[in-house]
Order: sequence, then structure tokens, then C-alpha cells
Amino acid sequence: MNRWVHAGFALVALSVILALLYLAPEPDPEGRPQPGATGPTGPTGAPTSAPTLAPSTPVPPTVTVSPPGAPTPSCPGETVRLRVATFNIHGGIRGDDRYDLGGIAEEIRSWDADVVLLQEVHRFRARSGMDDQPAVLGRMLGMHAVFGRNVTYGAQARGAPRREYGTAILSSRPIVDWSNRLLPNRPGMQQRGLLRATIRLSGHDVDLYNTHLQHDSAPMRLEQTVAIRQVLAEAGSPFVIGGDFNAVPWSPAMRVLRDVALDAWPLAGADPGLTAPQRVPRIRIDYLLHGAGGWIPEQAQVVRSGVSDHRAVLVDYALLLLSC
Repeated sequence: MNRWVHAGFALVALSVILALLYLAPEPDPEGRPQPGATGPTGPTGAPTSAPTLAPSTPVPPTVTVSPPGAPTPSCPGETVRLRVATFNIHGGIRGDDRYDLGGIAEEIRSWDADVVLLQEVHRFRARSGMDDQPAVLGRMLGMHAVFGRNVTYGAQARGAPRREYGTAILSSRPIVDWSNRLLPNRPGMQQRGLLRATIRLSGHDVDLYNTHLQHDSAPMRLEQTVAIRQVLAEAGSPFVIGGDFNAVPWSPAMRVLRDVALDAWPLAGADPGLTAPQRVPRIRIDYLLHGAGGWIPEQAQVVRSGVSDHRAVLVDYALLLLSC
């Protein structure tokens, strides 16, 4: 009798266990909570409303689309115009060996340039009337002037200053800073330099560089343009560089500068741009180049001279000055 009672209790217990196993929820292989289960909570303790994705499930990127006609963010700026000229004045000595600095001044005045870069400029030399040429031209033209002394000779008269030879920059705008850097040189060659004048346009500094490279040594010109390239690569302001480079456009010396400056003539000139000799020019050795930022050469021209043995180069630039 007792054996049948125990067997009955065992049968009832087995039935209860089987029923519980049948009614228990099946575990989800991805770990998602089942209906009625309490999921993980967010930072505030509230139940998480969205299911948790498995690591292998790709999440679509968020794409922001601007509405049609929405304004494009831009930096405000101002466009200013600057006429720059470069001119080797040959010390103001005409082809017939007459000194005519007044003629040089008249030619420059006719161009109505804002900045003029001059090469072969004299100070206190008997051949040029002992004139301080940058100062005299500045007074004649009503322009600011700076002089880069590259060569000094002994005085030619008792009590007179020592003779000087170099480059000059004339500007209708005030010159707020300037310097002259001597370029690489070798014994027996003439010292050359890189003259800088900084002017201020609409609250921005703009640098104008002037140079006159070695005339009788291509390797020396190459060394000099390598040094100039280093200076221009470190320039922190918009710049124009010009002068008598004594090098044709495809020469190694000029190729060096292409890394940091653009030649205005191919962009805005209308002919080969030959500059020397003045009467019947055969080569192009006088240039105006500019940095890449903001400069647009709108017009370039070569201008005849009745005094010098070079023709001048004039470029009308538009310069975009950004205020941010």
C-alpha cells in the first residue's frame, strides 16, 4: 500500500516539473529581452526604449542635408587694386652717356604706379651728379622711398659720402617697415641683395620684394634664387617680388622660384614680354611674380624707356584681403 502511495507522489512531482519547463521563456541567442522582461536601464534609470544591437550589426551613418537655398559659410573680405612696376634705370644714364634722372622720373610718373621697384640705383656718384637718387625720385614723384645698399665704394670728393649702389622701392602708400638682405656672393662678383618694403592696405601688411641678380654667372644666380625662395617660403604676408633677374624664363634660377611664386606675365601679358635691350629687345629678364594667396594679375605690359637700357614691366593686380 505504502509503495503505491509513494509512487503516486513521485508521478505528481514529475508532472509539475515538466509543466514548469514547458512554460519557461526560451532564451534569445542575441540577448534581447523577451516581452514582459525588465531590460537594462539608461543613465537616468529609465528603461531603455530601443533594443541593444549586437556588435556585428552595422549602424547607418547620420547624414545632415542642408535645405535648398541655405547660405554657404564664407569669410568676408575686400578686394584692393595695386599697380606694380619694375624698372632697371641704368643709374639714370642715357645711351649717349648723358645723365637724365628727370627723364626717369617723367617715365615713372606716366605709369601712375602705386609701387615701383628700381634696380641699378646710385647714391653720391660723380657720374650721376652726386645725387641721392632714391630721395630725389621720391621728392619728384611725391612717393615714399627706401634704398637697399649692396655695394659701397670710396668717396669721389673730399667730404662727400661714400658711393653706394643697389636697389630702391618707391611707394605711393606709406612704407611701415623695410629691410635689405645680402644674397650669396663669391669673390670677384658684385654683391647683390633682396630689398623688402612693407606697405599697409586696408589694415593688412603687404610685402614688396626687389632684387637684381648676378649678370655673368648662372650658378651664382641659382644660389641667389635658392636663398630668395627660402625667404619667400617663410613670408607671412601677401607678397610681390620683381626685378632684373638676368635670367630667361626657362633657366634653372627661375624654375627655383616657381615653388613659391607665380609669374604674372603668362597670366596677364599678351606678347613674349621681352625687356632687354631696350631698343630691340631679344630676351625677357625682368619680372614681376606674386605669391599664390589672393593675387590676380589683371593686366601686364612692357613699357619702352627713352633713358634706360631696359624696358619696364607693369602689372595691375587685384588682391583679395580676407578678414578672418
